[in-house]
Amino acid sequence: MKTSNKIKLANLTTWTMIITISLIALFFIGFVVTNTFDLNVFTNRTSTFIYSFIGFSTVIVLCSAILNISLNISLIADSKTQEYQGKETSFITRKYLFYTLGLVAIIVSSLFLGDFFTRQNEKDKLFSEANDIVARYQSSIDKISVGLSDTSKIGDVPEVLKFLSNQKQMFPEVKLITSDKFNGQLTFLEINDYGYHKDLKKPFYNNSFYKCQIHDCEYLSDYFTGKTNANHFWTENDDYKLYIPFEGKGKKYILLFTKYERQGKFGS
Repeated sequence: MKTSNKIKLANLTTWTMIITISLIALFFIGFVVTNTFDLNVFTNRTSTFIYSFIGFSTVIVLCSAILNISLNISLIADSKTQEYQGKETSFITRKYLFYTLGLVAIIVSSLFLGDFFTRQNEKDKLFSEANDIVARYQSSIDKISVGLSDTSKIGDVPEVLKFLSNQKQMFPEVKLITSDKFNGQLTFLEINDYGYHKDLKKPFYNNSFYKCQIHDCEYLSDYFTGKTNANHFWTENDDYKLYIPFEGKGKKYILLFTKYERQGKFGS
């Protein structure tokens, strides 16, 4: 092979490695940002494609590196490496660096934007499906108020929750949250769809306290003290929660609709 062709091919393999490694680096940056900030962006199929691409790209880089090393050894053997390489211009330029940094910024921004739209989309669907359940099964929900005000019928509450939980695929569970006083302090209790009848008749539903965080503790406190009657939506990591308040038979309670979404919406 002519020396000039060897140099062209060596340059081609070099650029192949640079471009491929750059793409891998960009994907890796996206992966780190997504996991560090718990962004919910890509669908399962898109994530699988990304992992497959990284594996395929790694093979390309290894093959290009082997070919590049072989060609450069051959050029050194021809003793003309310096003559031809002196005519080549440096490919590491400021423009290339600025383009790379700009591309990284665009990718990171796109990940955060994708996470925002994913969560907004899930919020809209959660509200829509939850409101549909409330409107469609109001008579069943009314039985919750009866059960909370009559201890002889408290055992009906888990059955209602189980019924509501099985109506929508996107809701793995619908919980009930109510309030009580513990040592004169406002506390929150929860009942789920597998609550035992005998436990519900014990104090504080057999100590079934609802473990809340600051954001929903404040909302629950405001609702049960009469400061608000609004719904409350919250999302973090892969969790989506919608709190819908109700009142009947002198009892205030909240139906908590939850969803766990491990994948985003980008890709197919």
